[in-house]
Amino acid sequence: MKEIMRKMILSAGVLFSMALLQSCGEAAQMDPAMVQAKVDSLAASKIEEATAKATADCETRMTTEVKAMADSLVQAKKAATAAQ
Repeated sequence: MKEIMRKMILSAGVLFSMALLQSCGEAAQMDPAMVQAKVDSLAASKIEEATAKATADCETRMTTEVKAMADSLVQAKKAATAAQ
């Protein structure tokens, strides 16, 4: 019984290996124009995502830094006025 199971498992493994090797030997052919279109599409979406993130980061930074700079200028003006 064990011998039969071992042979079945071994033969299934051999068949699987042969099928795997057979499928790896064939390269899928794609039209170069289709490949370029796909690359362009992926690049455009990544650029769009990066631009949106950079814009959001810039707006957040401007909001916090401009407020801090304005507060600093107001304090400096008050200190200069008080010193006179």
